[in-house]
Amino acid sequence: MKAQAAIEYMMIISISLVILIPLFFLVNSYISSSKDELKIRALEDGVDSLAEASDMVYFQGYPAKMSISMYIPDGVQSATVSGNLIRVNVRTSSGITDIIALTQANMTGVLPTQSGTHKLKIVAQEDGLVNVSY
Repeated sequence: MKAQAAIEYMMIISISLVILIPLFFLVNSYISSSKDELKIRALEDGVDSLAEASDMVYFQGYPAKMSISMYIPDGVQSATVSGNLIRVNVRTSSGITDIIALTQANMTGVLPTQSGTHKLKIVAQEDGLVNVSY
């Protein structure tokens, strides 16, 4: 009788594990893709607001300046501001993704790659360039 009860318990546990293990991996992949989506959306919003602020300062001309806050999530590999292009490379679970924005302004400067919220300074210069710094 005791052996039969032990075998029944083992069968119940095995069937439960057969159901729960694939479910765990499915939920884990959904969580990972959701984190990647949030990371990409946050960077797209930040890069777009930086491009809009740069254009605004550019059209106002020297000595216009502006400050914005930009959230940088984990996984940013590089961030460049050059010419009229803003490019941020971020590592996701599916590889490296480029976030790009084009501006009317000819820009120079640096962007942070450390995660967190950073205050960016956008300044129109006398030579027609827009400088971005943090």
